[in-house]
Amino acid sequence: MLGVHGFAQHTEAYARLERDSIMIGDQIGYELGINIPEGFVVAWPVLVDTISKNIEIVNVQEVDTSFVENTLILNRLLTITSFDSGYFKIPSYTFQFRHEGDTAVYEAKTPALYLNVYTPVVDTSQVFKAIKGPIAEPYTFRELLPWILLGLLVVILVVGMIWYIRKRKKKKPLFAAKAKPELPPHIVAIRKLEELRLAKVWQQGKIKEYYTQLTDIVREYAERRYNFNAPEMTTEEILEELSAKNVNEEVTTKLKATLSLADLVKFAKAKPTPLENDVCLNNCIDFVQETKEEPVLRIDQKPESDIEERKEVE
Repeated sequence: MLGVHGFAQHTEAYARLERDSIMIGDQIGYELGINIPEGFVVAWPVLVDTISKNIEIVNVQEVDTSFVENTLILNRLLTITSFDSGYFKIPSYTFQFRHEGDTAVYEAKTPALYLNVYTPVVDTSQVFKAIKGPIAEPYTFRELLPWILLGLLVVILVVGMIWYIRKRKKKKPLFAAKAKPELPPHIVAIRKLEELRLAKVWQQGKIKEYYTQLTDIVREYAERRYNFNAPEMTTEEILEELSAKNVNEEVTTKLKATLSLADLVKFAKAKPTPLENDVCLNNCIDFVQETKEEPVLRIDQKPESDIEERKEVE
């Protein structure tokens, strides 16, 4: 029966090249391995980035293990290349191994190999052609999309900054509150007339101011109700417009009396009596009440006047 040393003598390290010549820059397979009886531990040779100054290691695969008739076959494939032309030696690699139950270390060396690296043959009889540069390919939409989105973002930011600066210069709020619905003209007019009554302007001796406010209120009402420029018209022009719109003759007469007296106060310094002051305000209220536009109500909707009265009671 063979001892450990006898088994060690049956160990063989090997190295093989895929082929013995390559063109400069090409890659080739270089195989390293060892055949060893079972029960031995193997230390692989250290592999770095280069085999020699002329030959480089591109890739190293994992060790492949197999068994054939109680023999352990360890195999590793390397990919090598060279960027120099010539005939280069691949040196021998040393495997170290020992039996699992022994401290004695043995060695097995791979055979040295030679690699021929050649350059392509150039036909110098042919005319040399200029080297063509890289061919530019058109950009795809996917490549342009990030730039398009970035451009849109920049535009949005610039517009936003301009809008913000203008708002700040004008001292306006960034976001305006939602406008409240405008009240009907007759409600606005009645409220202003009642406020004028409670202010007791003529009682303080401000007769001209009283009639100015009174006629301004009724002129604004007529403008909103009938869509003509009453504030800029004379009394006669206003009455003509109302007549053309078939306004109630009775309230038109009352309005005429009020506007005519107001003209005398403002331009002729007339001094109306307290009774005339009150009658003029009542005439304006009657004009508004008689000419107000009644909204079309739904079945479940209450008249606006009822709503106003209920608010006053509350």
